[in-house]
Amino acid sequence: MFLRSLAKALPSRGVAIRSMASVTSSGILDGDNLILHLESRYSCVCPTCYGIHSKQKIAAYHHDDVKAISIHKTTPNYHSVEWSDGHVGVVARTARGYYGPPSVVDKIEKYYRLSLRYPEEIKIWDKPNEQVPRYWNYDDIKNDNEAIDKFLEHFMRYGIVFLRGCDTEKLPEDLMEELQITPMLATFYGPSDPIFYKSTQDNIAYSADKLIQHLDLTHYNPPPNVIGLMAYVNNANGGDSTFKDLFSAAYQLRAERPDQFDLLATVNRRNRINPTTKKNWHHVYESPVFVLNHGNHDNHDNLYRIVDHMGLLDEYHFQQTSDLETRKRWWDAYQRYRSLVNENQLRVRLEPGVMAIADNWRVSHGRDGFQEGKDTHRYLRTFYLNWNHMQGRLLETHIDETLELDEIM
Repeated sequence: MFLRSLAKALPSRGVAIRSMASVTSSGILDGDNLILHLESRYSCVCPTCYGIHSKQKIAAYHHDDVKAISIHKTTPNYHSVEWSDGHVGVVARTARGYYGPPSVVDKIEKYYRLSLRYPEEIKIWDKPNEQVPRYWNYDDIKNDNEAIDKFLEHFMRYGIVFLRGCDTEKLPEDLMEELQITPMLATFYGPSDPIFYKSTQDNIAYSADKLIQHLDLTHYNPPPNVIGLMAYVNNANGGDSTFKDLFSAAYQLRAERPDQFDLLATVNRRNRINPTTKKNWHHVYESPVFVLNHGNHDNHDNLYRIVDHMGLLDEYHFQQTSDLETRKRWWDAYQRYRSLVNENQLRVRLEPGVMAIADNWRVSHGRDGFQEGKDTHRYLRTFYLNWNHMQGRLLETHIDETLELDEIM
């Protein structure tokens, strides 16, 4: 509540007020808030130092010994400051001054921690419920910023979301461009990859066999953090898509066997794809199955990412680089974890025009087997998106208001 209350408690107009702020030997003291000298210089938001439209710092300065020497003027949201390098600029004293209008501050407060995957913001599900699966209609969110916000919020909170009514005459990349949610994350498979059922395929994804739960492209560093699946044709007898919140399985394992959880969180496994006869690709990535927080959360032992694709594990490398006892213990832990993955999966039939978007660091996907036959047609396209772009779209405010610096300069 701090950002919102601070921004809303102060008026937005640049009316000069009597300031209680002062320049001290350490920096600018404004009430209980002390801005260090160097911090104040790097925080300048005047037009010389900060792009009004780009919202980025545009001045390249490296004054390690710069000091604030005086405050010329103060308004509810800004100080006009002079520094020892001769520059006179503006330092924000509120969230409203630094980030923008209250609508910007509101968005940051509401979604920022969720968009960074803070554990208290996400909703882990161990079985389907009233929120999973959740469907939106494509036309209902197109050009509706509030609906897109709710769509993205649900996706980030539960790790999966579904769209109905997608135009099967268009590719996923065209639909994403229409929604203006995020650019596609291109891989060596292109912007999107066609998945056709073919009875002669040696790739299980294109066959009629059961496809076990997995996360995609675990040989990438890091793996793509968002995957999409869109159905174009599907008359298969069977072949329902399956999904699982792997965080649920992992945390259940930690509750039952913390030693096994720790093993899967510390032992690196190599994920590898060999060069093929068609394309000379050779990708390798090493990671534990469970990746814990990178330090951007208050609690460092929470899950941040899972890397799990049994079909891409490099068994030879593991045999050559790990001792026998470690391998036995790792396989015991992994098999127990995978048994939990197989429980209470979400099962949906992807009908033509339905798109599933899943967190590829958290929610795995698979497929039931289906009946083979010459009249069986099943055509989907997979694609990948960038979480950071979706974060930016969620925090976007769609406003024309600008920082009001004219009365302070």
